[in-house]
Amino acid sequence: MAATLISGASAALFGFLYFSLYWPYRGLFNEEGRYFNGDTLVVHHEQTGLFIVPALAFLVLAFVFAALSWIRRGSDEIVANEP
Repeated sequence: MAATLISGASAALFGFLYFSLYWPYRGLFNEEGRYFNGDTLVVHHEQTGLFIVPALAFLVLAFVFAALSWIRRGSDEIVANEP
């Protein structure tokens, strides 16, 4: 159960980073993969789009751990109900 929560929290963190650092600027990058925001004086890099990879990996891990927990809990209930 703890692994599910940790994986889910990690997926949420990387998903937040992806959507805050890359998604708003995805169409604004130049040919070098950079975008300079004159309002905040920050240079955004196209490589931050790679945050989606660990987000999806941790999300899949969270689903796998949740499924394993659900299967294990179901088999424990079956064994407990046998005479």
